[in-house]
Amino acid sequence: MDFTPEATAAALAEAADEAMRRLTPDWTDRFDDGFDRAAWRLLIDCELATMAFPPALGGEGLDVDALGALAARAGRGAVVTPLVGTLVAGALFAGDESAATHWADRAAVRPGRWFAVAVGERGRAPGDPPQVRISGSGPDAKVSGVKTGVCFAEGAAGLIVAGPGTSAVVDPQAPGVRLLRTPSSTGAAEFTVTFDDAPAVTVAGPAGDLYRALQACYADGLLAGALDLTATHVTDRQQFGRAIGAFQAVAQQLADVYVVSRTLNLVATSAAWRLATGRDADEDLATADYWTAAELPAALRTMTHLHGGIGVDLSYPLHRYFSLAKDLARFAGGPSASLDALAGVTVPQTQRMVRACS
Repeated sequence: MDFTPEATAAALAEAADEAMRRLTPDWTDRFDDGFDRAAWRLLIDCELATMAFPPALGGEGLDVDALGALAARAGRGAVVTPLVGTLVAGALFAGDESAATHWADRAAVRPGRWFAVAVGERGRAPGDPPQVRISGSGPDAKVSGVKTGVCFAEGAAGLIVAGPGTSAVVDPQAPGVRLLRTPSSTGAAEFTVTFDDAPAVTVAGPAGDLYRALQACYADGLLAGALDLTATHVTDRQQFGRAIGAFQAVAQQLADVYVVSRTLNLVATSAAWRLATGRDADEDLATADYWTAAELPAALRTMTHLHGGIGVDLSYPLHRYFSLAKDLARFAGGPSASLDALAGVTVPQTQRMVRACS
């Protein structure tokens, strides 16, 4: 497989890199406003947040493989915004003209507008069949059930709800929608959302898969950014007259983290490419979920250790990276549930039955 980015994806990655370099993050921010408003305004002003939307809604209609580069660059900078949810919404609207027309006034993304994605459910991995119910179709649909880990739901223009076989867009202020804010490691806004026959508009497209793919790209960028930070630290930090990165024990640990980073990059890139080309991405998405849930937090623990005391300083960037990694691990279902989901798509049913009985 040749994963060399196409010209559009490469240009988007370059534009995203240029924009992110303008940011001056406050690493101690606990996001009382829900997320980094300055970063979101920058993404809007640079017209990056709208790239997934169809041209009729002010976007470019880019596919998920190109959008993955944007999500990865946001992750590399540990940027906390509703970017992933908004990109998912844009990609869905680009593939469903009817839903896009219905939500046209809200889909004009501005600094005060964004979209959130409701995928997670209690005790279930993201790849498990959703238990939320979506009845009816088009603008007459109804949604019932509970979604957890819904980032930036309050104030969103719409909630993209992943259901069994279909998806729906719900106004978070509509009757039958209840938001309960829940804790997050970063302090960013996260909610449990209860739907009770909430009015909705169905939208074609795999909302859950798009969300998982772009979250994997974000996690890939997050790990790469933390690795860059750590490599710089162990190069500059002197001990016994030499850089600590020159010691074999440190170099070996950093090499292990590099392997995790390259693996996550490969599987995230592959998942996005498969979705963009209409191929089955179940195995890659399940692998990315597990790698995010199990290996990402472990890699961040190693890098925190290599930093020493500064690694847990709230004013030092690595603390934000570690906090995001813990949140992403929850969104991916946690190590056990994501491993079960991975086995479900990679191990034939007959082998699972034999192993269960042995």
